Amino acid sequence: MHKLFCIVVTLAFAAAMNAQTAFINKLTKRVDGQGVVTITQDQRLTDIINGKGRHQATPSTDDKSQQKIVDEESGVQQTGKKTKVRGFRIQIYWGGSQRVHQAKAQQAAEKVSALFPEYQTYTSFESPHWRCRVGDFTDRQKAWDALQKLRGAGIGQDAMIVRSEIYIYQ
Repeated sequence: MHKLFCIVVTLAFAAAMNAQTAFINKLTKRVDGQGVVTITQDQRLTDIINGKGRHQATPSTDDKSQQKIVDEESGVQQTGKKTKVRGFRIQIYWGGSQRVHQAKAQQAAEKVSALFPEYQTYTSFESPHWRCRVGDFTDRQKAWDALQKLRGAGIGQDAMIVRSEIYIYQ
């Protein structure tokens, strides 16, 4: 009985996946006398719908984002594709949701940018808090070294290293 239940569930899942694939194909199929539907979506989403694998925590690359950055250690400009990966940032400000907190977060970012132009700053609102984070560090030791530099300059005495999605350039 248990084997029969497993087989039925597996077949139902396969039919659902096939129905989704058939749905996309049915939508995009050209039919005389009818309009045309064009679906523009990330290939990873299409792969998930088509059952070619689950979404994994792999770096996502934005092909349109060619940017120049200054390498933290060498001061050399890099040009490349902007890729989002898991890493570390330094959170130097965390406040409330009012405009005064937004201004404080932006002032903290401006101060870091003026003293340390090699570090990218990120001011964001994540309800209900404004925050300012600094840097794109691939390992904790680099983030720790940068935190010591910031504290030495009198910035972020209460700052802390946080896990975050960061940008690297390839």
